[in-house]
Amino acid sequence: MESTASKPWYSTRPAPVFMAAFYCLLVFIQAAFWVIGEGWEKARQGDISFLALLNVCVVALFLFVGGWLLFKRKRACSLFFVSALVLGIALIALQSRGVSIWYLLALPMFKEYALILGIWVYSLQLRGERYYRRKPVAEPSAT
Repeated sequence: MESTASKPWYSTRPAPVFMAAFYCLLVFIQAAFWVIGEGWEKARQGDISFLALLNVCVVALFLFVGGWLLFKRKRACSLFFVSALVLGIALIALQSRGVSIWYLLALPMFKEYALILGIWVYSLQLRGERYYRRKPVAEPSAT
């Protein structure tokens, strides 16, 4: 009887999956608050370019979707993580053409990109562990 009882949904995923999905959610919320609070106004006044505002929005959205897909056991999460990484770095490089690479590496956003890279590598490692092939645990029926 106990062997057929389903496990709770939270015991079927490794702890780093929860941490990665939670981190992606936090980055998305932080970016949304910044865009609503001051980012849009700064872009409208010309303090920052709309390309910079778009960069923040797109990277945060891709990161959130990637975290959600990782939590839902979808293989496409790796695509969203690498897209967020490539788009973020490419748009930053386009905006700062005359700046040295050492200055760019010292910016706080590159710490975020390093964490995105780590999550992406972890999502690739989960492919070898067959994480994506396991079926999510169904909700227990009330019968």
